[in-house]
Amino acid sequence: MLNKMILATALTAIFAVPSISHAGTSCKSTWVKANSKLKTFFVPVGKLVCKRVNTEDKEGAEQCIADLERFAAKAQEIKEEWNRGENGSWKIGPRALPNNRPQTGAVATERQFAGLPVLAGEYELSIERTGGKAKKDMIVKICFVDANGNDVAYQSVRLSKNGRKKFKKTFRGVEGTFPLIHLNNQKWGLNAHKYTIRGSASGEPAAVRQARQTLQAGKKAGKKAGKKPAKKMGKVKGVRRH
Repeated sequence: MLNKMILATALTAIFAVPSISHAGTSCKSTWVKANSKLKTFFVPVGKLVCKRVNTEDKEGAEQCIADLERFAAKAQEIKEEWNRGENGSWKIGPRALPNNRPQTGAVATERQFAGLPVLAGEYELSIERTGGKAKKDMIVKICFVDANGNDVAYQSVRLSKNGRKKFKKTFRGVEGTFPLIHLNNQKWGLNAHKYTIRGSASGEPAAVRQARQTLQAGKKAGKKAGKKPAKKMGKVKGVRRH
């Protein structure tokens, strides 16, 4: 009997169907709804933060700076796409969250935002519950998702009428990610939470900063190597006076 059980277990393990892997993000519903739009920016965003480039190497550093110049127009295009918001192509699905443009509203059920891709060294997010009749909590999920749909950073916070009303944090190490924010009213109904949400980015991505340092160090080394050593002057023999 024991042998049959062991055999059955072994066969089950051999013929088990592997589970389908899903995007590893805690903001899965937002990711699924926004993915069709976000995926058009995966390549330029990666280039603009020098993702997967060894910028400590001279060749990699040169490639990084070249990509920044080549995709500069695309960076502006991405910014304008988010700035247009609902006046552009963000009418269905998650709303656009541009940099330094606070968004306000009321959430009786749920509301989702996709922030401007992080093309900087750090990203500051602030959310404030400004009013409303909702008595239950407003549950906020914050995910910084990479092009593979995996969380690089994640945080959850609760804001409420009688408790905490503000959240503000600077996230670092999230270059090249897409901020996804999910506001959820704990009790769906007519009573809503009023809110203000704001995202902003600053500083150069770490890889870009390293590329500039690498190239600068190379220039200094080149100048130093190009200098010829000064010739030593021989001793001047004294002249006898007669």
